[in-house]
Amino acid sequence: MTTMPVHPIDAVWLWMESPDTPMHVGVLAVFTKPRNAPVDYLSQLAAELRESANIAAPWNCRLAGDGRGQLAMRWVTDKSVDLDYHFRHSALPAPGGERELGVMVSRLHSHALDRGRPLWEFHLIEGLERDRFAFYIKVHHALVNNVTAIPLLLSLLSPSARRRNLPPLWSLTGHDSTGGPSEVDAETLMESLRSLPSRAATATAAVGRATLGLARDLFGSERTGSFAVPAGAPRSTLNRAINGQRRFATQRFETSRIEALATATDSTVNEVLTYLCGSSLRRFFKEYNALPDDSLVGVVPVSLRERDAHNPGNAIAGIRVSLGTDVADPLERLAAVKASVQAVRQDRESLPEEAASAYALMRSMPLFASQLPAVGRLVPPLFNLTTSMTPGSDRPLYFNGARLEAMYPMSMLLQHNALSIDCVSYADTLNIGFTGARDTLPHLQRLAVYVGQAVADLEELLRQREGGR
Repeated sequence: MTTMPVHPIDAVWLWMESPDTPMHVGVLAVFTKPRNAPVDYLSQLAAELRESANIAAPWNCRLAGDGRGQLAMRWVTDKSVDLDYHFRHSALPAPGGERELGVMVSRLHSHALDRGRPLWEFHLIEGLERDRFAFYIKVHHALVNNVTAIPLLLSLLSPSARRRNLPPLWSLTGHDSTGGPSEVDAETLMESLRSLPSRAATATAAVGRATLGLARDLFGSERTGSFAVPAGAPRSTLNRAINGQRRFATQRFETSRIEALATATDSTVNEVLTYLCGSSLRRFFKEYNALPDDSLVGVVPVSLRERDAHNPGNAIAGIRVSLGTDVADPLERLAAVKASVQAVRQDRESLPEEAASAYALMRSMPLFASQLPAVGRLVPPLFNLTTSMTPGSDRPLYFNGARLEAMYPMSMLLQHNALSIDCVSYADTLNIGFTGARDTLPHLQRLAVYVGQAVADLEELLRQREGGR
């Protein structure tokens, strides 16, 4: 493959990118060194990774030009990829704690990828306390057909601690976790074009449903919980204009602890996690006397690729969830969250099976419009923050003998969208990453702390309720 058109939906992420809103996603992965690892273990690992100079598609593909001002963007094969630029080996300053790691990855996540090169970076970070190290992977959303970069990390790892000589990301030839310029995608695109006549009626119906949905959201007396111009998202600090600087914080729980809360409250794990996010945000904004009267609204990105085998692009729609931040009583707040989650679950199930690309573009037009400088200030908030839950692995994973201890999604932020809270499950743990706009949320770490306190508070409340019976 020498040249390849950028799929229109993937191109949207490139068009929306600006210095203030870089459109890449990332993942932070923390590993423990193998037992009896030599002192120079990480230097050896870095050297081994650099020896894998075979750079496969899409990691050897870049834009023709920088893509700006182009209606029809194209990918071209870069035959001289500078691996030393894309793969970087860094060390944390002492004492190498979570704070130092957070500062480093926050800085790395703040800068847009160079459009003159393939749109990815891979960082090996050493110096983490307790004999640990980290990977930070950064990939443009136009290359990723998933909501987060977690599948990229999982594709690198093995369930066996004895497995060695695992290839680095840039040598992987499989394309299950990318949506970029691969031959597989070209074949899928051609199949989609060939099948258009037989799918025309269905596609027309899907676009009609999307248009009716837009009209209902804009003018109907009963507005839905769907993506386009929803009612009820209050203006908040989270909806201010943002710049490109980011902060990142983490929180981690044993899955069994959250499952116990779900069982005790007749909830699902996702409902409890949504409640915890809302409880944390309520406490955070009450501290600054900035809590809106109406509930904050989170949007959950949903990949439509899984619902439409003919869609080769990066089709992302979204469903809204009320976080119950306007409800003071914890159990009443949980009940409100459960009702909202159950309602939007029905909305997700109603998404059309066919013509997902057209549907996603139609329903997301207000979001895209809100990113235009001349329009964004006039469009009311469609949501206050983004949230996501990604399944990882239910068993421990390893990279060349090093055990993966935790992995955290790192999200992109849209203009007027200062926060994303993203969770991934892994080996009996739930790992939560908080990506925030640095100047808008200067004390982001408090949100992570307050989620932990919300877990303890709900546990204590349930113990008191049980004891009172």
